[in-house]
This record gives sequence, C-alpha cells and structure tokens, in this order.
Amino acid sequence: MKIGDLLVQKSLITKDQLEEALRESQKSGEILGKTLVRLNMVTEEKLLEVLAQQLCLPYYPNLKDIPITPELIKKVPAKFVLHYKFMPLSITNNKLTIAVSDPLAIWLVEDLKLHLGYDVERVLAPEDQIMDSIRIYYGIGAETVEEIMTQEPKEGETKKAPREEIEELERTAQDASVIKLVNQILSEAVGARATDIHVEVYRDNVRVRQRIDGILYEMRMPEQIKYLHPAIVSRIKILSNLNVVERRLPQDGRAIIKVRDKQVDLRISIIPSLYGENVVIRILPVHLLFNLDDLGLFPEERKAIEGLMEKPHGIILLTGPTGSGKTTTLYTCLSKLNTEDVKIITIEDPIEYELPGITQIQVKPEIGLTFAAALRSILRHDPDIMMVGEIRDLETAELAIRTALTGHLIFSTLHTNDSASGATRLMDIGIEPYLVASSVNAFISQRLVRVICPDCKTEMKNKDALPSYLKNTKVYYGKGCESCKFIGYKGRTAIYEIMLVTEELQELMLKHASSAQIAKQAKELGFKTLRDSGIAKVKMGVTTPEEVLRVTELED
Repeated sequence: MKIGDLLVQKSLITKDQLEEALRESQKSGEILGKTLVRLNMVTEEKLLEVLAQQLCLPYYPNLKDIPITPELIKKVPAKFVLHYKFMPLSITNNKLTIAVSDPLAIWLVEDLKLHLGYDVERVLAPEDQIMDSIRIYYGIGAETVEEIMTQEPKEGETKKAPREEIEELERTAQDASVIKLVNQILSEAVGARATDIHVEVYRDNVRVRQRIDGILYEMRMPEQIKYLHPAIVSRIKILSNLNVVERRLPQDGRAIIKVRDKQVDLRISIIPSLYGENVVIRILPVHLLFNLDDLGLFPEERKAIEGLMEKPHGIILLTGPTGSGKTTTLYTCLSKLNTEDVKIITIEDPIEYELPGITQIQVKPEIGLTFAAALRSILRHDPDIMMVGEIRDLETAELAIRTALTGHLIFSTLHTNDSASGATRLMDIGIEPYLVASSVNAFISQRLVRVICPDCKTEMKNKDALPSYLKNTKVYYGKGCESCKFIGYKGRTAIYEIMLVTEELQELMLKHASSAQIAKQAKELGFKTLRDSGIAKVKMGVTTPEEVLRVTELED
C-alpha cells in the first residue's frame, strides 16, 4: 500500500488532503512525504512512524537516549555524516547502524559500503534529532575542520621565517574554509540566542563557549580546532579591522554582519594569554526597540520610574554588577524621553547601541577623553538630559552632582550590590553627604533572572525544599524541551529595587549613616528589595526560586 493511502487509512490525513498534496507534489517535484510535512498536514514524526511500519524499519523517536562512543565517531568521518545527513549509532560485526530521515535514499547504503567498507543497516529518526546529534558528537563545523586538516601541504614547502609565517597566517585566515568555520560558529551562536562567544586557548585544547541568558554553555567543537586557533583569531581580526600581526597587546574592534537574515553588531575584544590570544565576541542586534513594557516592571515600579523621568533635574543612579541589564534600562528611559523639544547627550564606554536623535560620545581615555573631560565639554552644548555611562571616580561624581544641581536630569550607574550601598559609595569616594542628599533622586538596583520556558513549564509537586513563604503557593519550573534546548529557561526579565531618596533618607545620609541603616529605614517606608521583587515573580510563575537565590545571594 502506498504511503498516502496508509496515512488516510490511519486517519492521519483526509482523502481531500491527500489529493491536494499529490497535486502540489507533482507541481514542485518533491516526494509526497515532504510535501505533506511542508503543508502541515502531518508531522514528520507521524510520517516516519508510518514509513517505518511500511518498510519494516525500526523507528527511533529520540536519539538522545542512545549512547554513542567516541570510537564510533572516529571511525565514521564527519564529511560523510554531514554530506548524507545520517547519524552513526553503532558498529557490530562489521555492520554499521545509522539513523536516517529519508528512507528512500537507498544509494546512501551503497555509497557508505563502498567508502567505509561496512554493511549498513538503517533506522528511521526525525531530521532535527539527527542534526542535533551530529552537532553534539561531531561538533560545530566538523566537516569544515576536517576539510582544512586534510589539506595537503604544498610540494617543496619549507619552514618559514617569522615574517613569512605571519603572511601565511593572513592568507590562511582568508581561506574559504576558515571563513566558513567562523561563520558557522557565529551562526550557531545567533541561532541559540547567545549574547557572547568566548574562544579560550589552553596548553592542550581550545574551548569555545557561548553565553545564553547569562549562563555560559560549551559549544561542542571538533578536537582538531586547537590546530586552527591562530587562523580563527586572525579571521576574527580581519573581520573587525584589527591588526593581524599584533599578538602581544589587547585589541578591541567591531563589525556589522548578517547572520540568519539578522543584522548583528559584533564587539570584539582580544587579549594575549599564556598560550595564545583569547577572544570574546559580544553579539548585539543592530536595530533594537527599547520599550518600558519589555523591562518586566511591576505597575508600582513603572509608576515610580515614570515619576523619576518627569523630574526636571537631579541624578537617577542604577546600581548592580556587569551584565545586570543597567544599560538596557538606561537606554529605555532615554528613548522614552527622546522628543523633539529635548536635547539628550550621552557619554559611554562603550556605546552599546545607537540611539537615533541622541548625541552619543565614546570615551577614549588614551587621548584624554574621560567621563569627566567629556562632561565638562558637553555642558556648553546646553543639554536637557545627560547619561554618564558610569561614575568611577571623585572628579566624575563631583561634576555630575554639580550639573544636576544646576538644573539638568542625569542618568548614570554605580557598581554596588544594592540600592542602599549607592549613597555610601558616593560618600566613600569623597562626595559630601549634603551633596548626595540634595542631588540624587533615586538609587535603582537590578538583576536579570531567567524566565521559565513556556513550552515545558510544569508545576512543582514536591515543595519540601522550598522556604515556608512559598509552601502554599503554586511554584513552577521548566522540565526542558526542544524549544529551550533542554535548559528549562528561555529569555530573561529584570527584578528591581527602587529606593526613592525621601526626606527621611536624606536625614540619614546627612548623618553619615551606614548602608544597613539606610536600608532598614527604607524598608520601614515600604521599600521592596530585589529578593521581594524576585519572590513576587516566582509567585507569578515567571521564574524559579533557584534563579532568585542565584542573583540575590548577597541579600539578607
């Protein structure tokens, strides 16, 4: 019986759908099964299940449950695996068992027998399962790495002098295979929603990792990549217009590329280490819309921030460690305030995103353009609102406060663990308490927590390990699924603590109060901490208790 009739018999499709698919198949020239899947009439899994019964082949719906040995991977080269799109599962008595998604590609069996010398037995598995297994066991760009490593050296090639080695390295970096490999790494990271890529070189290996939702994950790469590290670094340097010859000093560059139909801005940083150069590539979207609705603010938090933005002067300080989303919050506030009747100037290091209609200045300390120097100069341009990327020293802090007291609204950041520590940090670097009390409108601390994947969100049944205040609440977690790459989380949201500088807190600051005293007084006035905000999001089913504890571990 034909596959179409079988699917109708099993009530997986109707006769009308079969006739429509047959017409489309004849028109496009593709096989019926692929047409049915493309038209969403049947899933690939159901189609393969029926095909397996028809052809008397085993069907493996989940390849992740099958243990695959490193010895097997070494026996079946990547170039065959990726060319024919199959996954080797085992070799027993000269019989190679492979998973395929196209059972009609019978020539594959003969080709593999001819090239590898094994009898071949096929099982059916979904194509995405096969491709995922290939990435896991062979690594990203395995075929490209294998192709580069098997290139024969040119006849009569001798050991090169240092300058010739550099020239050869430049040529290698421009080689189509190395370009393809770097493109594959970038494409994989963009597809996985990574915010940065880390290429780290050690004595015997090169490790490539990507950061997804704030957590670093290993990017599985072929072992031979350690031999290609210099060429990869050189290719990245060429991509970002950096000096390929210079290997002793740190270098920073940027590039705009198109990956997976997305235009992305790459910020590249290269530093020399013991065994070679380490690379970090920050991945930023070129066009990003900043909206208060996307910040994850509770209604009362949004009201407080909107109230702060309406003030004509003063300083709004965001606190938190690197990577806590401070820049995104600042840009969102500036975008909201960016109207035709307002002039906004920013001083940044680095400029993360381009904001149309806003004058942005990149700090360059090597030529004397520091935050303080830039702040002095921009006052002559009569801005209404300013953003100072970070208050790092007494000079910048004094200028920012003086500017705020003369009728300007200023946004900036401080590296402190919580809001209450912001005031004491300013005093510690030498600012008089009365200046802090009179110029700062609010200290806002924030962290980013991962959001539970909506596709595998499950209610937690065993609550024994939870704190008492969550025992009678529905608590959720992510089981892990294809959508979230089996992590259980997908995306991030922010949690905030917004400490408005009230008269009561101003009095404490004037008395040189400690951060603990300021925090205690703020709590009595109804101030909610980062942990309070995080617990509220746990109760809403947005995140997990583990996530809140991970980012608020310094809280009491």
